[in-house]
Amino acid sequence: MVELNIVDELMQSPEAPIIASELQQRLRKEQEKRQAFYDSLSAEESKVEFINGEIVVQSPVKRHHGLISGNIYSMIKTFVIKNGLGEVFFEKAMIRLTRNDYEPDICYFDTAQVAEFNEETSLFPAPRLVVEVLSPKTEGRDRGVKFQDYAYHAIPEYWIVDPRERTLEQYLLPQGDTTYQLHKKSNNGDVEVQALPGLSLPIPAFFDERKAQTEVERLLTATPK
Repeated sequence: MVELNIVDELMQSPEAPIIASELQQRLRKEQEKRQAFYDSLSAEESKVEFINGEIVVQSPVKRHHGLISGNIYSMIKTFVIKNGLGEVFFEKAMIRLTRNDYEPDICYFDTAQVAEFNEETSLFPAPRLVVEVLSPKTEGRDRGVKFQDYAYHAIPEYWIVDPRERTLEQYLLPQGDTTYQLHKKSNNGDVEVQALPGLSLPIPAFFDERKAQTEVERLLTATPK
């Protein structure tokens, strides 16, 4: 929700109507720019996002970044498919929130959400889990506007994975709150995926392709939940 003290302060100003009118005009222009952004998208384009009125084109991922994202994706996707729990997307799913549009590294949608999709769906709602793998150019957004926006739109679980420190930060959203709380930060042991009860993943496998493959094989032979 909008901080009421900001609105209250604005209402005390004699320039409130002028400020409100200017804000409406700017937001209207921003939405026109956003629609043009949608119209220009194609499946072949680089990863792009629309953030606070600006089109942000991401640089091609570094090898290490791609391997880490792929490891996490393969483990989560194996569990989700085997247990019929929805769908997992890798990088190119456009998440449409109130003002901004993001393409997370990994995102998970549950079965109820997937039931609303069709083969032509290209703009997706807030998922149940988002994973972002940090890079020097994206860390500010991943810990800044995205961190706030994902929480504001009630995405219950957000992971930030740091390739340099080889750590996972697991953030959860308390019931009725709009601010994430750090639930786990570690470079070892397992993480229990809150969005997928019954799934526990070894954190070292995020950063090691062979360990990730071993975990995928274990998930494939495990008894379905």
